[in-house]
Amino acid sequence: MTIRWGLIGVGDIANKRVAAAIQADPLSDLVAVCRRSEAQLHDFADQFSVPGRFTNADDLLAIEDLDAVYIATPVDCHLPQTIAAAAAGKHVLVEKPMALDPDQCDQMIAACDQANVQLGVAYYRRFYPVVQRIKQLLDAGKLGRILSIACVTGNPNRFPADDWRVICARGGGGPLMDIGSHRIDVFLQLMGDIDAVQSSMMDAPDFEAEQVATVMLGFQNGAHGVLQCFFGTINSPDRLEIIGTDGRITVEDLNQGDLTLFTADGVTVESHPPASNLHRPLIEEFSQAVSENRSPAISGRTGRKTNEIMQRAYEHDRSRRAGA
Repeated sequence: MTIRWGLIGVGDIANKRVAAAIQADPLSDLVAVCRRSEAQLHDFADQFSVPGRFTNADDLLAIEDLDAVYIATPVDCHLPQTIAAAAAGKHVLVEKPMALDPDQCDQMIAACDQANVQLGVAYYRRFYPVVQRIKQLLDAGKLGRILSIACVTGNPNRFPADDWRVICARGGGGPLMDIGSHRIDVFLQLMGDIDAVQSSMMDAPDFEAEQVATVMLGFQNGAHGVLQCFFGTINSPDRLEIIGTDGRITVEDLNQGDLTLFTADGVTVESHPPASNLHRPLIEEFSQAVSENRSPAISGRTGRKTNEIMQRAYEHDRSRRAGA
């Protein structure tokens, strides 16, 4: 079975990875793309040799033999476009974060459930070999009792005030929503569910959303978690560390995949690089899920958990500032 894909939103991430990942998957065929700018649409479609070209998403969704859509638009578009895709009988893989808030996630889940189509969220770091290796080490008890997990990450871009990523009504927030969401999803994968959420945000001088978010988490297993994320940082870090009673794991650059394990037996260095196209394992797994008529590994319900944590973080920061 070949999954015939449509791609809604052909901006940066679609150009860098998504289109190529779909075309590289033996189960997939990219047959249609959509962008409001006709000139940019044709440039993209010519680059990837895509026959179907639309400036209106509803026209793309009207293609009868289209099986699935990848939604790579700003976050405020995810809800209406997912509902429209589900109504048209298309499976949906939506960019992260899933939506602006958990209520929107619930509407997306309900729409896809009612239409009997699959809903996935593009938290592709779950497929990183280094993340899967860490999970293996934790499950094997190599670190003993897990005490904490911490991540520091940044995006070097200096976003202008009119960029959707720093307009709260469009992106939902700043670095916490944009890059922090990926790390919260990894935290949930490695450590399980989260009970407690506290946070502190730093305002940006030149855009609406926060520039710095520090989030402190309490997991159901008793471990602590800390996430710091930034916009506009030169030489941005992407560091992950897990500390247990019997050892610790550090990954200095999650996108590189080099892992250092410290235990009483000594120090071990391992290399687990990701796929050359970070989206390819995500696309392949989602296509397999559709072919097998099962829920994808990163379902809408999984994606909603990250949205809930982020909303609690923003609410805690607002309460803290108000002195509540």
